[in-house]
Amino acid sequence: MNFINDNSLFEQNESVLNNNHYAAQLSKMSIIPTSDFLLSTICFWNDTSKVHYFTFGNSLLLVLLNPPFGMAFGHLLTSNLTPELIEICKNEIVKLGVFQLKINCPNISVNTNIPNLKLVEDLDDFEYIYQLSDIALLQGSKYKKQRNSISKAIKENEGLTVEIFNLNDIDDLDELKVFCEDCMQIKSDKSNLNNANLQKEWLAFQKCLDTNKSFNLKILKLYTKQKLSGLIIYEELNNEWIVGHFFKTFNGLGIYLLKELATKLVEQNFKYFNFQEDRGVESLRYFKQQLNPAFYLKTYSIAFN
Repeated sequence: MNFINDNSLFEQNESVLNNNHYAAQLSKMSIIPTSDFLLSTICFWNDTSKVHYFTFGNSLLLVLLNPPFGMAFGHLLTSNLTPELIEICKNEIVKLGVFQLKINCPNISVNTNIPNLKLVEDLDDFEYIYQLSDIALLQGSKYKKQRNSISKAIKENEGLTVEIFNLNDIDDLDELKVFCEDCMQIKSDKSNLNNANLQKEWLAFQKCLDTNKSFNLKILKLYTKQKLSGLIIYEELNNEWIVGHFFKTFNGLGIYLLKELATKLVEQNFKYFNFQEDRGVESLRYFKQQLNPAFYLKTYSIAFN
């Protein structure tokens, strides 16, 4: 696969998702992608036989024909949005029977000067980016509620311990599956979340555990009196960025779990944590907003007739 630095030269390459070139192509891009472009995320949540990807110079187009949430769409990652690139992407996705193109591009604006182009911001489709040092320290009045939550959690839960492992070194995956299933059952009982969506999340979690040896994933496990009480499965994108794949806990330990993770990662000189999106779930949005994100990775959409 040829990689062309001049984004005005659109030499097209289409590849199957499990092609070794995919990770190499993504790593060559100078853009921080949304987690939707990570091979791990794609494999956990999608039928990979129904995922296509194309490269056009420095741009990457994913086409998800059977996504877990919503209708099929194309998803473009680019550092230089041009009319020519949009037209090429349109032609490719329409060939596959898809008519919506999502765009992930830094410095994009809905007031872009591309003629006759109307981008619509995906209000329920953005990812939360935090500075790990902020979560590790929780300083200032804006984090008072979080500090109080941690104090309460420590008082109500004795014998709290945390440890980070490589996920592929964990022998007892059943412990993780049972814990996750219990968390989802509690979430289902306490909220109005769509059970079909919870089922998709449960299947994605199982797939993550079953295919973990294919990815360099880490897990932070939280125990209360030697009983598993929380976990975060995450991936190191480079020497600065972390993306969280699965976050599960109960007993009011969510903030405590995140602070412990952030503290350990700051010690390893990581800077940013991508907590992914909230998919419009009101309670999850409130929780993530209260953590004061440093910024957001946003997406925009174009619908073609």
